[in-house]
Amino acid sequence: MLLELRSVVDRVLAAPDRSSRGAQPPIRLSQNEMPWAPADVIVAAMTEAARNAHRYPDYHRAAARAAVAGAMGLDAGRIAIDNGSGTLLHALARLVCEPGVHGVRPAPSFEAYAAALSLAGAESTEVGLDANGAMDLDAMLAAVGPETRIVYLCNPNNPTGGLRGVEDIRDFLKSVPSRVLVVVDEAYREFVSAEPVDATVGLLDEFENLVLLRTLSKAHGLAGIRVGYAAAAPRIAEALRRTSVGFALNSVAEAAVIAALSAEGLAVAKERTAVIVSERARVEAALTAANVAFVPSQANFLFLPGNAADLLSRLEARGVLARPFPKAGGARVTIGLPEENDAVLAALI
Repeated sequence: MLLELRSVVDRVLAAPDRSSRGAQPPIRLSQNEMPWAPADVIVAAMTEAARNAHRYPDYHRAAARAAVAGAMGLDAGRIAIDNGSGTLLHALARLVCEPGVHGVRPAPSFEAYAAALSLAGAESTEVGLDANGAMDLDAMLAAVGPETRIVYLCNPNNPTGGLRGVEDIRDFLKSVPSRVLVVVDEAYREFVSAEPVDATVGLLDEFENLVLLRTLSKAHGLAGIRVGYAAAAPRIAEALRRTSVGFALNSVAEAAVIAALSAEGLAVAKERTAVIVSERARVEAALTAANVAFVPSQANFLFLPGNAADLLSRLEARGVLARPFPKAGGARVTIGLPEENDAVLAALI
């Protein structure tokens, strides 16, 4: 199995040869990045766009929105695209919040939810996770009150990797008042193996108050380009488009979107995410066999409960950079290439 996996990795993109570099650079598993450069088709498209950087990009981002809509099987009127999904989650808070209203957010989770609500002038309630490191939907529902205008769900959750399935999300949406905007942040959706990647898209036809947020930073390896998109009811998507900063999606980023969501770009992303998912399973199996604690994940990372400083020290001794979460009681480590994951296992077992 491992030999088969290594052959897939070789086909995707050979790992860089560090043997002639002298001192080994750190193994960067702290930012949930993909271990490969963008696919050749994306790099070619961005290079061509750079040659025309003296021209303004499309103000309405029509071609990029069409590419997203085609990949999701939706009408382009349901799509808003911007400079990273973080920009969109802030924009959604500004659309529905003002001083005196209220939002609900999970914790530990993506820090931007708290910032978005605070900057929009809203109060917020922080709700803990369930025993599987996923959204505690019952507790989040209980936190919704008369002044609540927005709820953020992170699914799979960052930094724990826990997932609530589509039926759980559907039940939650049925119970939440329709005046409350429910934002499901699916930054790591492409790494989900427990259900189809597109399982939640059908919910958009059932619930007018639902917004799905996704990004090209993770599965497509475009963290440095900053592209995220929202799928929602046409009126919400239009509001996001109307309130976005003009030309926030630059021409190089737009070219990257179109190439990433082409048949060739999607095929590369599918093969690469399959490698990460297989490696995730291998690392989890090894940790389980060694009786090392971790939170089972549906993302491209694992959360390791324990003393964060101690975990980081052990990982750094093997050249691995991870992300500490002292308040959450542990550290998060990204799933990388096989040899990088071997270094993680050597530090923990």
